[in-house]
Amino acid sequence: MSSLSFLAIVLVVSAVAAKMPIFSWDTVPVYSHLCNKTGPFNDAAIQVLARFPLVTIEKGQEANVSDCCAEDKILAAAKQIKAVNSSVQVIFYYNSVLDWNQYRLHAEFLKHPELWLRNASGDPVRIPGDHSFKQPKDGMLVFDFSKQAGRDFWASDCINATKTGYIDGCFADRSGEESFRGTTLSPETAKAYAKGHDQVLQDLQKSLGDNVLVANNYLLPGVSSTMIEGFQSKEASILQLQKAVSEKKLVEAHAGYHDSCKNITNSLAAFLIGAGEYSYYGCSSGWYVDETHMDWITWHPEYDKPLGKPTGPATKEGDVYTRHFASGTVAMFDTKTNTGTINWAK
Repeated sequence: MSSLSFLAIVLVVSAVAAKMPIFSWDTVPVYSHLCNKTGPFNDAAIQVLARFPLVTIEKGQEANVSDCCAEDKILAAAKQIKAVNSSVQVIFYYNSVLDWNQYRLHAEFLKHPELWLRNASGDPVRIPGDHSFKQPKDGMLVFDFSKQAGRDFWASDCINATKTGYIDGCFADRSGEESFRGTTLSPETAKAYAKGHDQVLQDLQKSLGDNVLVANNYLLPGVSSTMIEGFQSKEASILQLQKAVSEKKLVEAHAGYHDSCKNITNSLAAFLIGAGEYSYYGCSSGWYVDETHMDWITWHPEYDKPLGKPTGPATKEGDVYTRHFASGTVAMFDTKTNTGTINWAK
């Protein structure tokens, strides 16, 4: 039996036990999404990460140690975290477009050129990624989701990760991306690829059951979760969060690209105005954690303050949103000045 056939069978028959991350309104619901390129997380970092109910380990984990394999390094980090707190949901990061070279999946992908997405001229599509991570100068290959075999191949990496018992779900970056700058697909391929990209995520969610599949920056029917990667202290982000909540999605609100993570009041107030059940807040200007970048392992004092279930949805009077919580905490956000206020219960 070929390795490709085996991967397809794994996708069809595998499923993980249904579960969702711990969620509570008692305090601010928070998450973390990070990697440490210099090696395993130290004990101090693990103690903080074990306090988050939801943690995603990024592709750059231990990147400076060796080139392969991200699957093993993410698994090792998951084992570290769960050894301290087994209830933490650890999420496996991978990209739904780019064939990042640090994955074992990449080595297997090179053996199957029939699964590479190709342009109208028949040449393999190559796309650059986030340049804070090591990658080939000419860009990375792309999974051909216009083919069932391509969809099965990509999904198998997540399925196999969850079968370890330490990985609880997956994060699919670039979800919903259909076109690539400088690349011309044939009309037929473009249409089939777009349809296949949605389908592979929906099929993978079925295999994962109720476990988390995060479609980054994308609300897709049949997929449980999303990340708002550029969450800001602006009304547009509040509305984006409210829409995701209305569709009953688990939402990771990633602040930090446009707001301070030293004083999180503005972005946190905006989050509290729009948050629903299974909405989680995080703040960082990047994905790495090391001696100089501590955002993802910073436990802000606001995370321990009393919150309580919202007494209802936010109301808006003039330019100002207001929302009350059961503990007596009140969050306010001024859409004219893009500033927030949180009056915490004592």
